[in-house]
Amino acid sequence: MDNRLQALAGEQAGAFAAAQAASRGIGPPDLRAALRRREVVHFRRGAYATRSAWDAGDADARFLLRVLATAHTRPGDAVSHHAALAVHGLPLFGHDPSRVDVLSDVRQAVNRSGLWVHPLAGAEVLVRSGVSVVTPARAIVRAALTMGRDCAVVAGDAALHRRLVTITELLAEVEQVTPHQGRNRALEAVLAMDEKCESVGESRTRLVLDDLGLAHESQVVIVDRSGRFLGRVDFLVEGVVLEFDGKKKYARARDPEDGVADAGEVVWREKRREDGIRREGHPVERIIWSDLDRPRTIGDRVRSAKQLLRPGDTPNSGQPMTEIAAGG
Repeated sequence: MDNRLQALAGEQAGAFAAAQAASRGIGPPDLRAALRRREVVHFRRGAYATRSAWDAGDADARFLLRVLATAHTRPGDAVSHHAALAVHGLPLFGHDPSRVDVLSDVRQAVNRSGLWVHPLAGAEVLVRSGVSVVTPARAIVRAALTMGRDCAVVAGDAALHRRLVTITELLAEVEQVTPHQGRNRALEAVLAMDEKCESVGESRTRLVLDDLGLAHESQVVIVDRSGRFLGRVDFLVEGVVLEFDGKKKYARARDPEDGVADAGEVVWREKRREDGIRREGHPVERIIWSDLDRPRTIGDRVRSAKQLLRPGDTPNSGQPMTEIAAGG
């Protein structure tokens, strides 16, 4: 690859615009030659990324390259909606990776082959990763309108947990949405968010529980009858402990109290922790990623587990449990 092009892309996380390349003496013939040599990837008119950055990235990283490359072709615009979530480093779920939304000096929204251009309308704009982007609160609320509740809640949970936004800021953004645009959809998404959720898997699990109408608490500490700490669980669902098991869980200690442990030690401690919770009368159910696509099965498992509860062992039975206010 041309050293000048490699330097430009290296300064911008692998993405660049043809106009930026031209400013360094790299013209259209050079870019066409780079495409033929499979050194770069072309997204849309003027928007490129290096092949090495593309090949090294997962689906989310590739979407971010598309967003950044597109933004570099439109220096007067601001990245928005779920594309802005990617720029802010928030998790994405249920989004359209072929769509990029920007705010510009236009009167009404228009779709230009996957590039959705919306009126800027006085939105607050920040600079992140070398491009203009709306605030996290604006991005989350607008993603709720275009990508739906689940996309917004997954990102919103993470933003709240990381203290990037507050519920007050999110509700203020909802007020900027007209009823015609879908204010009720945006409000529903914001009210479904929970700063205590620590992962995409937990956020999606909570949404499933909401849809099933199962009462639940997030990040609950379970202690035994003498007050000894047994564990912090992802969810307490009408007396049943429900844990989301991602693979990363077993590569680290479960609780800060555990200290650092290797994967085998973590599995052993997890078993001891679960045994202690069961002895206190709480059935334990574990779900994995594939279970989230079968919500009725999750509901059936929780209801079956409830049959194992000892009389009086419900969230309101006086068992010594303490809900952690913010994922402690």
